[in-house]
Amino acid sequence: MQNYEDLFIQEQLTKSTQNKAKQISKNKKRLEQAKKRIIEIDNLFMHIYEDNVSGKISDDRFRNLSFNYDKEQQELKTKIEQLSKEINNTEKKTTDLTQFISNVKKYTEITELTPEILNELIEKILIHQAEKVNGKKVQEIDIYYRGIGIISFPVSLEDMTMVIEKMINKKISA
Repeated sequence: MQNYEDLFIQEQLTKSTQNKAKQISKNKKRLEQAKKRIIEIDNLFMHIYEDNVSGKISDDRFRNLSFNYDKEQQELKTKIEQLSKEINNTEKKTTDLTQFISNVKKYTEITELTPEILNELIEKILIHQAEKVNGKKVQEIDIYYRGIGIISFPVSLEDMTMVIEKMINKKISA
């Protein structure tokens, strides 16, 4: 069991870390671009104001440009707030994964599934509509684990064989 646990932990950490690092990096770039654009808009607004005061552009043109710049700046501020939240949430999920693994380790030898264990490990369970497949009733159930979402267990023959072999080797060496 410990070998499979180590394999699971390593697989989840690697997958989670790579995906989240890419997402954080991408969002931080977009955040910086939005912040730079807000500064650019402030400078552009200052220039069109000066051009309006000096008579280089008309009052109507000034109103149109300032309205458009103001609208873009408000959209960028909303985008910055959204990106900041996404970055914080993504960073929090990394912490949640570590907490989930710590929680799982507490319950490696579960003899009874209690409400406390369920609440600590599982975020939600979705039960799909039952279907008939090859004459048998099949019902898909998605279990979302707290901090990591759905866990994909090995389904290929090679992966399944590897897991079974590790479990057999663990029993033989014990």
